[in-house]
Amino acid sequence: MEQRSQTHRLEVRAGQAVCAAIAALLLGACVVGPDFKAPPRPSAGAYAAPNAAPTSATPVPGGAAQRFSTGNRIAADWYQVFGSVQLNAIIAAALKDNPSLEAAQARLRQARSQLQLADSSRYPSATAGLGVSRDHLNAAQLGLNSPLFVNTFALYTAQASVSYDLDLFGANRRGIEAQRANLDAQRFQLRGTYLTLVSNLVVTALNAADLQDRITATNKIIADEQDQLTLVEGLEQAGSVSHADTLRAQTQLETVKATLPALRQQLTLQQTQLAILSGIDPGRFHALPLTLVDFKLPEDLPFSLPSELVRQRPDILAAESALHVASAQVGVATANLYPQLTLSAYYGVQGNELSSLFNPPARIWSFGGSLLAPLFRGGALHAERDSAVEAYNESFAEYRQTVLEAFGQVSNVLSAIDNDADGLQAQYATLDSARASRELVQGQYRQGAATYLDVLVAEQQSDQAELSYLSALGQRFVDTASLYQALGGGWWNAPAAAEASARGYPSSMRR
Repeated sequence: MEQRSQTHRLEVRAGQAVCAAIAALLLGACVVGPDFKAPPRPSAGAYAAPNAAPTSATPVPGGAAQRFSTGNRIAADWYQVFGSVQLNAIIAAALKDNPSLEAAQARLRQARSQLQLADSSRYPSATAGLGVSRDHLNAAQLGLNSPLFVNTFALYTAQASVSYDLDLFGANRRGIEAQRANLDAQRFQLRGTYLTLVSNLVVTALNAADLQDRITATNKIIADEQDQLTLVEGLEQAGSVSHADTLRAQTQLETVKATLPALRQQLTLQQTQLAILSGIDPGRFHALPLTLVDFKLPEDLPFSLPSELVRQRPDILAAESALHVASAQVGVATANLYPQLTLSAYYGVQGNELSSLFNPPARIWSFGGSLLAPLFRGGALHAERDSAVEAYNESFAEYRQTVLEAFGQVSNVLSAIDNDADGLQAQYATLDSARASRELVQGQYRQGAATYLDVLVAEQQSDQAELSYLSALGQRFVDTASLYQALGGGWWNAPAAAEASARGYPSSMRR
């Protein structure tokens, strides 16, 4: 009994000593490698376009004057500013079935699982096992020279073991940091995928509407040209004009007709793209015809300073998170240069019979530790760290490039919107003048004061002005949509999780 008590006290003291050693080592542990610091925001600066300046154009049919405002809030569902019920329905359907969005969501879930895997290194690993074996030994296995010695026995074992990496220099902690930054990167990439999908849907729908309007205008032009041809044929029969004028009118009509197939093909391409973005087989996609009349051009436009833009754009934030990953990987490579200490222990029972496992002599246990220090690896560990440092430099350069491209995109869109307004006004003035000229020349032709060649020139100018005006109007809508995309799309203003789910937003749209 006394011997059992002494054995138990030794076991307790050994356990206490191991615990004290673990505590001392943990208190002295450090994390090597660089601590990540986010790149500083631009303290000042401007885009290569007038900042927050209202457009100078006066309103024309189909295009209201627009103005920028830094206080304008960007809604997460910014596309609703165009006031198109059909566009909203297309986007809502696409958010449920788009494969690219589903893939980005899967990558986010994968990154979350990888973080959980890395986080498990903070805890000890424990296992338990039961074993039974039937062994037959001879003398040679025991180092004896007795051929007659044999022994057959059963061995029953039950034990639990624990091991723990003390992570003295923070390799595991840097690995967790890297995975957490990777999770952030995947979250921002999902937001970027969402923004790109919505923006592509809006732009594609606007292009389809523009093409539909141009097809409608072309059909009207064809009808007018057909009326003109009928008139000329009547004048020829009356002897007022030559057959050459009739041929010119016929040629003009056929020339306009020849433009229709190309416009219809472009419209088909846009509708096919809408189907693909919506995750629907193009053969089963049926969208109601869109026209620019179905859209409203917003007059108040948002504007973000460069210092705000770097905290809004998903691509910039994803690049920053990738930079954080690279920084943490430098810490992992640095920690690998130092020793690693692992503590392990097991406790169990072992005996030749099941009943003997419950007796004190059947106990088996062990406490220990192992120190693994790199002595010579041919420079591999230093090369790995140098590689990690250069990977960080690469990520930093890519971050800077992403910021520059973002600023350039915003500058181009701001300039385009400002120039679009003036361009649309000029196109409308051209159209108004061309229409008046056409009517004048046609009247002069009927009175014999102008040749039919004058009529053809006036008609061609009027027809081209009509189509150019529609293209300019469609471009204003497209550039307006591009502004919302360039500014980040307003994901930070997404509604609460429950409402976001009901309205089709990814749950990661929230901060």
